[in-house]
Amino acid sequence: MDIEGLQKRIKTTQDLRSIVSTMKSLSAVSIIQYDTALKSLIEYGRTINLGAVALMKNGALELPKEPRVKPESRRVLAVLIGSDTGLVGKMNREVVRFAQKSLTEKGFQINQTGFIAVGRQIIGQLMRNQWNIVESYPISNSVKAVSKTAASVLVTAEEYMRTNHITHVYVYYSEKRGVSVSPTSTLLMPLGTEWLERLKKMGWPGRNFPTYTLPPQTIYSALLKERLLIELSTAITEALSAEHHMRLTTMQAAEKNIDENLEAMNLEYQQMRQENITTELLDVVSGAEALRMQKRK
Repeated sequence: MDIEGLQKRIKTTQDLRSIVSTMKSLSAVSIIQYDTALKSLIEYGRTINLGAVALMKNGALELPKEPRVKPESRRVLAVLIGSDTGLVGKMNREVVRFAQKSLTEKGFQINQTGFIAVGRQIIGQLMRNQWNIVESYPISNSVKAVSKTAASVLVTAEEYMRTNHITHVYVYYSEKRGVSVSPTSTLLMPLGTEWLERLKKMGWPGRNFPTYTLPPQTIYSALLKERLLIELSTAITEALSAEHHMRLTTMQAAEKNIDENLEAMNLEYQQMRQENITTELLDVVSGAEALRMQKRK
């Protein structure tokens, strides 16, 4: 490669580094946004929990009896949440593998399982596996769009449960664990009995309970729907935060690799430039020596 070709390669690599740096900065900002959204969801969840606690402590709500389901009658719907774009390493593949392993261990048959895919990369994974995709949704990078996506998934899940006698709905997604990202899962439905059992241990922060005019069961149904929406919104937000964490890690590695290549190319450029200067000097000296010899003749 000549020096001009090397200069063009250095310029292209510098442009690439600028793009990588921008993507890294965007991911870092996005992580902060999603982590802030997660804190808000946790606070809202506490408010919903207190509403249910008030009903129970006030004696207006009894724990519903969880219906007994025979093992052979258990049917499952799985919601898999991934990313819309790439540059996230093995994150999407790991979610799919984890879901397959988890469902199999729980005694469910993959070929008899319905799947709701959230994120284009997950959709591609499920299609390659030829799994039964009930519905699919893109995953927006907007924090405001999370609840809308969660609400749409819930409507689809509830409808599929009614028409296909589904007994369990699990959600599989990625979450940050320290400096790494790992797949995890949560039971979305049935939530009622398990949720209320946890709330029984909670205390009421005040002396008096709030008053209400609607029937307790109506309030409980509304609280349960909000709790389901919070659970799914949290999973989607966790997945988005994990996605950008993976992309940030990928961009940091790419940036380091680019810097090393730039350093090597700049060193090569300096060497080639020095060689060219040396060659030019030798030509000048040789020319001057030739002129001096001609004058002597």
